[in-house]
Amino acid sequence: MKCFRHCFKLALCILIPAASFYAQKEAKKYVLSDQAAEKLVTRVLKTSPVIDGHNDLFIHFFACKECPQDFHTYRIDSTNTGHTDIPRWRKGGVGGQLLNIEKDRSLGLFLDAYDIVYRMQAAYPNDIKVVGTSSEMRAAMRSGRIAILPIMEGSIGLENNMSLLRSFYQLGLRSVTFAYKTNDLADGSDDKPKHNGVSAFGKEMIGEMNRLGIIVDISHVSAKAMSDVLETTKAPIIFSHSNARALCDHNRNVPDDVIKKLVANRGMIMLTFVPEFTTNAFAKWYNAGDEYYFALQRKHAFDKVKVKADMDIWEKENPRPVVTVSDIADHFDHVKRLVGVDHIGIGGDFDGILYTIKGLDDVSGYPKLLTELAKRGWTEKDLRKITSENFLRVFEEVEAKAAALQKTIQPSSVKVVEKK
Repeated sequence: MKCFRHCFKLALCILIPAASFYAQKEAKKYVLSDQAAEKLVTRVLKTSPVIDGHNDLFIHFFACKECPQDFHTYRIDSTNTGHTDIPRWRKGGVGGQLLNIEKDRSLGLFLDAYDIVYRMQAAYPNDIKVVGTSSEMRAAMRSGRIAILPIMEGSIGLENNMSLLRSFYQLGLRSVTFAYKTNDLADGSDDKPKHNGVSAFGKEMIGEMNRLGIIVDISHVSAKAMSDVLETTKAPIIFSHSNARALCDHNRNVPDDVIKKLVANRGMIMLTFVPEFTTNAFAKWYNAGDEYYFALQRKHAFDKVKVKADMDIWEKENPRPVVTVSDIADHFDHVKRLVGVDHIGIGGDFDGILYTIKGLDDVSGYPKLLTELAKRGWTEKDLRKITSENFLRVFEEVEAKAAALQKTIQPSSVKVVEKK
């Protein structure tokens, strides 16, 4: 008994200091105070505003039944029903926006959206500037305007046509998400494989995008397609809105072995604020809700009122997990440890998501993320890289590679070979 008491006391002597040590270690996670971090972020955003990799303002505009469907009456110079407008872009320190104007829709709808982009610039000339080069993006941001870079999410609008790709480049298209879902170019992240990665035609399309100076975006493609693109491209690529699969095991996220390939490619992953791509708990809840929703549609013969009533009950019985700024900051820390800060950016995906991270409710929230990172020890140089400098470097290198390729490579006329 005496020995037991002695050993027990000895164990306490060891465990209590150890517990105290780990508590202190946890408490010292933050190296800056809130005030010091906020001051640093304010300084960063004055000269290195956020260039966000993905925004779905137009999806909200086209899908919003209660919104005016004429762009002159759907105002973005005041707070609207979505996540995005000029006042909140300003509050969030946004200086550049990769704006999705097509999500696997028809050619006609894509051209409608392009018309609206330029009408938006005409309606708000002091706030918005549509850009087509890295130098134009820098100039727009220096002038205090928000640089809008039109992008295409998915490639249905290209109709597998190299000529259309070149025509869209002339209109100002500068980035294409290679496959929103499986198409003739590549396998999508959530679909059954069709090509085991990227098709032969897809590789030709990558070559033509490289030659033109269009940034290849490989968010939404399968892990095998990610690797295929990285092995094929001659220019840096981006993941415009994806997270680290090591922290959240979702098909839309990027495995560590692929992230590591960004170093040789000189590309970047723009980490996203999508809750189901951020924590496993939210992804599990979201997937369960999806399954139940589709089951209800079948059960109620697509009666929206009955489906909604039952979904409301399900959500009360299955509370939504809370995803925090700290959770998404963990993805930034993870990628930084893997490949360094030079390959990281921000891709909010606002107006394209059903749910938001607590505190990152719209485009005004970027300073909260940057403050969290500053408190964790990210330096001013680090923050400037992830807000603007990394993307501008990628854009410039894509342009430089295109200029070199155009001296030796002619425009491609390759077409999809139909299987008989």
